[in-house]
Amino acid sequence: MRGAIIGDIIGSAFENNQPDAQDFQLLKPLSAYTDNTITTLSTADAILHNKAYGDTLKDWVQRYPKAGYRPRFLEWALSENKATYVSEGDGAARRISPIGFASPSLDEALRQAEMSTVITHNTQIRIEASKAVAGSIFLAKQGKSKSEIKQLIEEIFNYKLDQTLEEVKLMLSQTSDDLPTPVPAAMVAFLASSDFEDAIRKAVWLGGPTHTIASITGGIAQAYYNHIPKSLVRKTLCRLPSEMEELIEEFEAAYLTPVC
Repeated sequence: MRGAIIGDIIGSAFENNQPDAQDFQLLKPLSAYTDNTITTLSTADAILHNKAYGDTLKDWVQRYPKAGYRPRFLEWALSENKATYVSEGDGAARRISPIGFASPSLDEALRQAEMSTVITHNTQIRIEASKAVAGSIFLAKQGKSKSEIKQLIEEIFNYKLDQTLEEVKLMLSQTSDDLPTPVPAAMVAFLASSDFEDAIRKAVWLGGPTHTIASITGGIAQAYYNHIPKSLVRKTLCRLPSEMEELIEEFEAAYLTPVC
């Protein structure tokens, strides 16, 4: 799970200033967690403590209401409204990584991803995007090869993952902020990478919604490489409040082997 949060923090500084090359400085003074991190932690909290996804989502947003949410979503999260909120964004796919790590089977990962997603993104394209992320993380954690992960995700979700990084970067530069889903772009960055840090660099270099793409890529890359440099963990996670760090440690102690 921390891979997704590291990707969010690194990507946050490049939303409107994408790097020209992949050897950019990973962290800047303004690098910080965003709504991706808050909602990811809410998913982990729900899994760890057997809570409802919707309840923990609202709880964490109410604790950290200034993390960059869309105005309508924030209004819903701060209200007592129990109705389903239908978002036009991509927030569900970027909060889903704990499900991929914690699920005992691919079927369960896909089922739980849908359960979490329909609370705020009850549309087919958003549900499939969340399932693709959770499924990719589960498969990577099980030791599947990149070719196996790619083949299964293409078959199940009809994603086209044969594009080059350059083709994806061009597509993102010509597309509005409201992408159908950033998940295929994030997966292309992962598939082209050689290690965790390289995956994050490629995800940010693509442009578009960098903190979202890097967050999704980071979750998959953590599951696949099972290693994140200690220095990168230290320099990013020190930007989190202590209760966030404690939840990450508790979740990964329950569902992951050490990744540093």
